Amino acid sequence: MAGTGPKTLLAGAAIVWRHQRILWLVYFINLLLATVGTRGAVARTGAILNHSLATERLVHGFSLGAYMELWFHPSLPFSASRPMMLCTAILFALFMLFATGGILTSFFEDRRLTAGNFFQACGDYFWRFLRQMMWFAVALIPVGILAALAAALARRVNQQSISPFPAVHTVEVAAVIILVLMMCLRLWFDMAQVIAVAEGETKMRRALKSSARLLRHNFGSLFWLYLRISLLGWVGFWLGLRMWMEHLQPEAIGRAFLVSQAMIVFWLAIRLWQRASEALWYRERLPELLVPAPLVPPSPVEQAPSELQPV
Repeated sequence: MAGTGPKTLLAGAAIVWRHQRILWLVYFINLLLATVGTRGAVARTGAILNHSLATERLVHGFSLGAYMELWFHPSLPFSASRPMMLCTAILFALFMLFATGGILTSFFEDRRLTAGNFFQACGDYFWRFLRQMMWFAVALIPVGILAALAAALARRVNQQSISPFPAVHTVEVAAVIILVLMMCLRLWFDMAQVIAVAEGETKMRRALKSSARLLRHNFGSLFWLYLRISLLGWVGFWLGLRMWMEHLQPEAIGRAFLVSQAMIVFWLAIRLWQRASEALWYRERLPELLVPAPLVPPSPVEQAPSELQPV
């Protein structure tokens, strides 16, 4: 099977590197929306802390009491900005959905698109992918039911057991199962988007069916490709958190900002790496799908009656 080894993994990373302007576009859109979404909270929090003795407990360390005091302040600096934060998060999700068509086209064709061609591809696939997201919401319903059942089971185990560990282990097992299911769902819908771009499919239900057949026959290689990149992303994010918590002083605000932004860029690059590897995997396998079936000569029974008459 083509494209299942480390070569596809590294080639996917190389594609992201060659098209890194997409990464920086996504990052700056995220930074702009995050700045707009948190501007109100920053202004309200600053107005409170500039005249409060709790500033020292938050700048030169972390005091849970000072943070809770700030959270329950009468002016509600965080709660008042929650609608704006939610709106900017939704806008970023819509932007990513819009940009997916251009991103996958660039990765699948592995060529530098002009700005006009890139945004044209974004517009061509936006409504298809929006319909697909509706199907994704439907597919999440069984996962939500399973999560609710797991939570109920954990509460029941916690009530019937003297030790708290059985309930904790129940939650851990349920979390792993739900995480694997979510990864499988995401991979299924990811490959449906790749098929839509590669084959120009307009019917997303048909693309989802093709993606399901593809996963049924190639689940091991595709999931292993997806999982390896995810594991690298989790390890890198954990290392960034360790650096932030153990090697940065609380007052080093500038360095903390740089580390946090580097972690965001890394996480966005991981996601683009997954999409590039998926597109490359399908592009390498596409010739197998296009090979015509061998011609089978008709049997004598299927021949015309005139051909069976003796000469």
